[in-house]
Amino acid sequence: MNVYRACDIRGHAVEELSPHMYRNWGGNLGRKIGPGATFVVGGDVRPSTGPFLAALIEGLHRAGMKVVDLGIAPTPMVHFARWHLGAMGCAIVTASHSPPAINGLKWMVGRLPPTEADVLDMQQGSKETVLAKDESSSGAYQKLDIDAEYSTWLQQVWDGRGLASGSPIVLDPGNGSWAGRCLPCLEKVFPHLCFRVLHDRPDGTFPERNPDCARPEYLGRLAGLVGRLQADLGIAFDGDGDRVAFVDNEGKVLNTEEAIWVLLRSFGDELCGQTFIGDIKLSQCIAERARQLGAVTQVQRSGHGFIRTSMIRTGARFGAELSGHYFYSELQGGDDALFTACRMIDYLAKNRISLAALRRECPQITMTPDLRLPVAEEKQDEVLGRLGQYFGQYPQSFIDGVRIEFPQGWGLFRKSVTEAVISCRFEASDGKSLGQIVGKVCRVLGELGSDLWQQYAGEQKGQ
Repeated sequence: MNVYRACDIRGHAVEELSPHMYRNWGGNLGRKIGPGATFVVGGDVRPSTGPFLAALIEGLHRAGMKVVDLGIAPTPMVHFARWHLGAMGCAIVTASHSPPAINGLKWMVGRLPPTEADVLDMQQGSKETVLAKDESSSGAYQKLDIDAEYSTWLQQVWDGRGLASGSPIVLDPGNGSWAGRCLPCLEKVFPHLCFRVLHDRPDGTFPERNPDCARPEYLGRLAGLVGRLQADLGIAFDGDGDRVAFVDNEGKVLNTEEAIWVLLRSFGDELCGQTFIGDIKLSQCIAERARQLGAVTQVQRSGHGFIRTSMIRTGARFGAELSGHYFYSELQGGDDALFTACRMIDYLAKNRISLAALRRECPQITMTPDLRLPVAEEKQDEVLGRLGQYFGQYPQSFIDGVRIEFPQGWGLFRKSVTEAVISCRFEASDGKSLGQIVGKVCRVLGELGSDLWQQYAGEQKGQ
């Protein structure tokens, strides 16, 4: 598998990655920025992160950078340190929500995430060996604990001293980067609220649950404890701490659209005249709801880096990605799972309303998950072109693959950035219309259509 993806780098820690690669990536980032600049680094809790982070630091140091090392830290904390310290960039050794055997690299130079061209540049630059130690530039190194500054900043944004509740809030960092950290942070911000915590020991083998908090099947223990404790809320984080998911007071895991619906509501009049950036894969009801609140809506290609870049360039107030990234103007267009958790806690407590009641306000969504069709890379353009041409009478957009707007719904067809697959996703006004749209597409695709219909039928049967 190619470890170079659209927005970051990710691969098997033993079979595809090495300290040598991280050393060269550090050198490449250092050469891009120039000697003497401050650069912040950190990493998640995976067993392979330590040696990879050390190699990255060595490459940056040899390129003459002033390296600020946060060690093992949540990804949002690294980004906080970048702008808090006025650094020229940052990098995080992480594979986000991927399994323990996978690792990778996220980075920013200046205020923007990498483009696909930047990732290609890293791939080409990885072949350039960094200077030997006796030829190195005189970079600087500082080990820094920024937890106190981060907690103080959260307290300043969300002053929760006046909020109280008799029911607990249950946290589930999932043995990831917020383990051991989210509880003390939130207790400082909301000193009169009661918190309970699951899976609070950092362990990059993720022994208690899968680090992907966007999958409801992995949050069963959290949902069960919320129900048994009659808690107000459950909050789960992913492996590196930048994605978040919620469980309501009835023990129901909210899907992403339901969570966005509530978060949009929390802005009230603040969104009027402001821009909202939405993932192209989200339900149409989200854009409609944002417009009802007076927001100007923009659709963006699916992917954390693409939405963050769009947030920065448009000055948008709020943005959301399907996998549980939420972006804010207060974060310079960035995302932070604990910041989002604070917004949810603050809104529910101040308004004395249950999350279950708010969840039920969200319209019923008739949508498929991503259905994946194996298609050789050299044939993918032909397949997408065939769909676009056949359905040419319907409005189409090409922000991310081909999205076709049918009278009763839409279909989105995208190339995967990690494997030889075309990802298909459909939404319709009702179940009958959904089946009709999928059926139309299947008839155009021939043998591929048979595979697509089998996947669709299997999903419908499993519901």
